[in-house]
Amino acid sequence: MFNTKYRNIVEKVCQQLTLQQKREKNLFCLVSGPQGSGKTTFTSEIKKKLTKKKLKVLVLSIDDFYFGKKDRNKLSKTASPLLVTRGVPGTHNLQHLKKVLKVFFSKKKQTYLLPQFSKAEDDILKSKYHKLTFPYDIFILEGWCINYQGEPLVSLKKPINAMEKKLDKNLQWRKYVNKKSKEYFKAIYQKSNCSIFLRIPSFKYVFQYRKKQELDIPKNKRMTDSQLKHFISFYERITKNLLVSKHNKFDIEISIKPNHNYTSLKQNVS
Repeated sequence: MFNTKYRNIVEKVCQQLTLQQKREKNLFCLVSGPQGSGKTTFTSEIKKKLTKKKLKVLVLSIDDFYFGKKDRNKLSKTASPLLVTRGVPGTHNLQHLKKVLKVFFSKKKQTYLLPQFSKAEDDILKSKYHKLTFPYDIFILEGWCINYQGEPLVSLKKPINAMEKKLDKNLQWRKYVNKKSKEYFKAIYQKSNCSIFLRIPSFKYVFQYRKKQELDIPKNKRMTDSQLKHFISFYERITKNLLVSKHNKFDIEISIKPNHNYTSLKQNVS
C-alpha cells in the first residue's frame, strides 16, 4: 500500500488541507469510501503528517456513533425489523455527532465523552468513552456512507439484491434509510469544507476487503462467509450509488487498485 504514488497523494492531500485550514481556521473534512477501501489507514497517515505541522487533528469514524443493541432493537420495532443490523444511515446517534460538530465549530475549550462502540460486541461498551479534548484545528470524519445524499423514490423501488427483495418487500427499510441519508447530509455533510472519496474498482471487492478486516476481531466473534455476505448486502445500495452516481460530488477523488495501491488523484471543480 505504501508505494511512492500512495505517499505522494497523501502528501498532496495534506498540503491542500493545511492551506484550507489557514483560510478556514476550523476545517471540517469528510473522507468517504466503501468498506475496506483503506479509510482508517489513510486518515491515520493524514493525521500523522498534519500533527507534525503543529495542527491538532480529530479523526472520528461514522462507526463511532453507532446506536447500541438496545436502541437498534427499538428502531426495529418502530421503523423496520432490518434496522437491528448496524451500518446504514439511521443506525447512528446523530445527536452525538451534531454535538461534536457544534463544539468543534465553536472553537471553545471543552472535553466531550463519546460513548465507545465495539464492533466485536456489536454494542456500546459500558463505562468506556472516547475522550475528546477541544478545540481542534481539523476534524476529519470518515465512513463508508459519508456524503451520500439519498436517491429518488423511483430507483428505490427496484431491489438491488436478494436481501432487499425478500426482507424489504414493502420498501419500509429502504425508505427509512433514504430519509435518514438526506438528514445526515443536511445536518452534517453539507457543513464540510472539504470532501474526499476513495474509489475502488467495483463493489465486488468489498467482500474480500471486509473479510480481511474480520481477522482483527477475536475468532469466536467473527462472521462466517455467509453471514458476511448477508451483512454486506445492507451496504450494497449506497456503496454502488456512491461509486457510480454523478450526483454525489467530492472535492477530491482518489482511485485505488484492488491491491489498495493508489493510482491517481482527481480534483473536482464545481
